[in-house]
Amino acid sequence: MFGFFKALTGSRQRPEGEDQCNLRIGGHPDHLRPVDDPQGLGAYQLAIEALIRDESPEVIYLRSDTEDMSVVRKALGYLSRIGGQVGVADQLPDEEVAAIFGVDVRSYQSAVVNPQGDAAAFVDSRILS
Repeated sequence: MFGFFKALTGSRQRPEGEDQCNLRIGGHPDHLRPVDDPQGLGAYQLAIEALIRDESPEVIYLRSDTEDMSVVRKALGYLSRIGGQVGVADQLPDEEVAAIFGVDVRSYQSAVVNPQGDAAAFVDSRILS
């Protein structure tokens, strides 16, 4: 299942010399911007809110340039609490991301493929309850 999202998003590597950060977000996997929140103290929440306000993406892509996935996990948890968007972190297993959103893997994968479909409505209803 992990390869499912890798096929959708591809493997994104940062060019040599570009600053590494533990969270990049965006509405498209090719256009991720860095979030300056190395400890996950809340700047990730502001960045997510700004992204939603400015771009209104249905799917939010999250990635870390490092092995530290803690802020990516925190950002996914935040997305699961606020609802309305589906988060994709191709560096984490689908099972883990689905668990963060409180849904089964199949529902999560369906919501990523079709954010306006029945599975996305199911994900949102799970978040709101």
